[in-house]
Amino acid sequence: MTDQPDLIQRGVFGMPRPQGWTIERVVSLMAGSMILATLTLGHTRSPRWRILTGFVGANLLLDAAVGWCPTSLLLHRLGVPTAAERASGASV
Repeated sequence: MTDQPDLIQRGVFGMPRPQGWTIERVVSLMAGSMILATLTLGHTRSPRWRILTGFVGANLLLDAAVGWCPTSLLLHRLGVPTAAERASGASV
C-alpha cells in the first residue's frame, strides 16, 4: 500500500480536496435555502413571505450580472475566501 496521508488528502477520482467552501458556493447554498424556506412560509403562513423570495432572487441576478451581492460582502468580512483567493493561495 502507498503513503496513507496522501490517500487521505485525495478526494473523488484522485482530485485534491478543497479546504472549506468558497463564497460562491456558500452564497448559492444560502440563497437556495432561503428561497425554499420563504416559499414554504408563503404557502403555509402568509403570502407576504414571498417578498423575501423576490429579494433573494434579485440578489442572485445581481451576483450573476456583476459578481457581487450583499451576502458575499458579509461572508468575505467573516473570512470566507473567494475561489480566486483559494486558487492563488492568498489568505483573507
